Amino acid sequence: MAGMVSPSSPAFTLQRVNAQRASGRDARWLANGDNGGMNIQLNGQSRQIPAASTLSTLLLQEGLAERRVAVEVNGEIVPRGLHGSHALHEGDRVEIVHALGGG
Repeated sequence: MAGMVSPSSPAFTLQRVNAQRASGRDARWLANGDNGGMNIQLNGQSRQIPAASTLSTLLLQEGLAERRVAVEVNGEIVPRGLHGSHALHEGDRVEIVHALGGG
């Protein structure tokens, strides 16, 4: 298709999503009385998230639910179709990246 950038194209790069962007949202759920949080590593930074979070809820919290992103948990890529059922656990290492096109 014209205009599409393939992963093998030199103009295709992956960029880590900014994990600090949602710090205000973290404070909001803590202020609402949700004290059952857990700690994870999100793109190399320590984060506290609500207990019983899934990848889908994390992406929603990060404002990335509608974005095309790749997600890796503890070194394993989690397919998009499993984001809703993939539960996060204390100490998980989550990497979220999205593709950037251009030239």
